[in-house]
Amino acid sequence: MEVVIVHPLLEIGGGAEKLAIEMHRALAEMGFESRIATYYLDWERLAEVVGLLSPGFKPLIEARPLPPTAGIVDLLARALTGDRLTRLRRALLTGVLVKRIKREAGGDVVVDTASHVPTPVDVAYIHVPLITPSGRRGFVWRSYETLLKRLADSVTGRPRLVLVNSSWTRAVFHSVYGDQFRVEVVHPPVDVEYFESLDEKREKAIVTVSRFSPEKNLGKVVEVAGALRDYDFYIVGSATRKGSRYAGYLKRLAEERGLWNVHVLPNLPRSRLRDLLRTALFYLHPPYAEHFGLSVAEAVSAGAIPIVYRDGGAWFDIVSRISPALGYTEVGEVPSIVRRVEEDPALARALRERGLSVVRGFDFESFKKRLSKAFLSCCPPARGS
Repeated sequence: MEVVIVHPLLEIGGGAEKLAIEMHRALAEMGFESRIATYYLDWERLAEVVGLLSPGFKPLIEARPLPPTAGIVDLLARALTGDRLTRLRRALLTGVLVKRIKREAGGDVVVDTASHVPTPVDVAYIHVPLITPSGRRGFVWRSYETLLKRLADSVTGRPRLVLVNSSWTRAVFHSVYGDQFRVEVVHPPVDVEYFESLDEKREKAIVTVSRFSPEKNLGKVVEVAGALRDYDFYIVGSATRKGSRYAGYLKRLAEERGLWNVHVLPNLPRSRLRDLLRTALFYLHPPYAEHFGLSVAEAVSAGAIPIVYRDGGAWFDIVSRISPALGYTEVGEVPSIVRRVEEDPALARALRERGLSVVRGFDFESFKKRLSKAFLSCCPPARGS
């Protein structure tokens, strides 16, 4: 049986892209023929991302340049959203790519890992629903949400199975779609063994890992750095050309405030990221409701004590299980959390050990078992395949 994983913007290089590659690897180890279908705008960027996200594994990728039709869709998505909503671009481009795959009769099973919409595929993996209740009022916002819903509806179908990445995402999905789809939680795999460390010799460093994009609220990390000048802050993550401009903005913001303890490091090699996390005392996630928080789980594996926003999958499925004291609602609370932990080495040790116990339940083998159970229940291989 051949499985085609559809992910049209793999070169973005964030957590969704890492999930697509890891799912491809898991399916291959489960005995399926598997490949990833994607478009690219920048071939060198795509090759760089694949190298960063798949060390020691060579994924089978069918990459084609963005065709004229998909290019028009991409331009429309950018125009309609002010070039802000990457998720909408992914959804519309996924619709184009799924149609192409089906037209070419490619794959016995088609899996969508990019659109955030239950598209007309066999399995849709949703990181966070494209359409979510906002509660905002006003004619302009209502008009915008109506347009967004219509665009999402245009690519919505009836997948046999919807997979989501956390209990938080499942709750959000049900709030949008009700109970009309079969939904199961399959947490993304965490490379626990690669990052694992319980070393207590730590530097006064705080690491943040995120895709460089304005909606991630990374400017708030710079704000915290102003209140903790005795710590070095490292903001790390993948950056496209647009993301590199945002990284430049963060550097200027820190310089304007005289914060020489802030280090902005886009597209850092994975081995260097591991070194940072293994030596840092803390990991800080910005005030953004992360749907799962792969970077949070990796940091916990490396022994960095996590401090995260009290919402999203990173909070409910990971950090709240380590300690409720590691969550915040306003970034102004972060310095007091840092001081409380740094003054109590026994507490820091206990948090590190508890954290590793939690994230071991998200390792690759656990992911593969959950994926196998869910996948085979809806898409069993044909006899003789």
